[in-house]
Amino acid sequence: MTNNVLVSIIIVSLNRKNELLKCIKSINEQSYKDFEILLIDNNSNDGSCEIIKSTFPDTKIYKAKKNLGTSYTRNAAINFSSGNLIWFLDSDVYLFNKDVLKNLVKKFNSDPKIDAMGGETILDDKYNIVGTKKLELYANGMIKGFMVDNIKNTNVKVLATCNLIVKSFIIKEIGGFDHFYFFYLEDLDLTYRIFKKGYKLHLINECPVIHYFSNTTRFKNYFLANRNRVYFLIKNFSLLNVIFLPILDLIYIFNLETLKRILAKTNSNSNLKYKISSGNKKFSLINFLLILKNAFLIFASMLFSYIYIPYYLIMIFLNTHKKNFLEMINNEDFTLISSNKDS
Repeated sequence: MTNNVLVSIIIVSLNRKNELLKCIKSINEQSYKDFEILLIDNNSNDGSCEIIKSTFPDTKIYKAKKNLGTSYTRNAAINFSSGNLIWFLDSDVYLFNKDVLKNLVKKFNSDPKIDAMGGETILDDKYNIVGTKKLELYANGMIKGFMVDNIKNTNVKVLATCNLIVKSFIIKEIGGFDHFYFFYLEDLDLTYRIFKKGYKLHLINECPVIHYFSNTTRFKNYFLANRNRVYFLIKNFSLLNVIFLPILDLIYIFNLETLKRILAKTNSNSNLKYKISSGNKKFSLINFLLILKNAFLIFASMLFSYIYIPYYLIMIFLNTHKKNFLEMINNEDFTLISSNKDS
């Protein structure tokens, strides 16, 4: 790979105008300039496309005629892209310094065995970088994130697309994102398929990307996440994992780390997705009830997802999951709002 490789930066967004402005501003401030930005808007109504077009005219903006989900729109962006590297970023991230992209390209150039890289930066209360989030994949298809502050063995099985850079030919080889995942776990499915193909995924900590998020919890999010993880499990794991899924779920739920995670979700008041708080939280009845609520939602959505198991088994048996999803994109689903050719 040459030093001046073109990087296609793909961002999918829905009604995140303010976050987008900060994200794209941090991209345009990068010292490495051989990139193109492709913004795929899922039919926002907050003026996102208009303000990005006027503020960052070099951005290629495609607006979907309706909300088509993250998998479909990312696949469309892959088809529209021209780079040798594809960098997926969420619309609510920003790059912590001006050399993030330069360092990413440098790592690809220095080690040809690296096929994909990613990682979310973790901050402390004073916004100092203290580590990187590592995703662990469990036997029941669930994912947990852990902070690692000293990355020695960087090889991982899955990465999140809030910050994922990968060689473009690999994405095209595996057929892109599975369209079944309208939202949730589509990135883990993609990267796990890359891993199973024998390619190397690396967790990185020297290219910091900060991830913001909304801290609200809704039942439909739990429901969708668990429905998708059952499909992910059946698609990518053995039948034994499916047969013993209720037992595996019970082990997962009553794991100490899971209980800590529920508590953290309840107490967190930061809009930084991975920000460590050193302050002690006082016990209150409200917090206790919120913990019970979150635990109930997780458990109930897990149980409800079991009804999909027979349907997903039939889908997998019929090989509907082995399509080349990139070939299923209809360009007429998108309107080109702006491209760098316009400027």
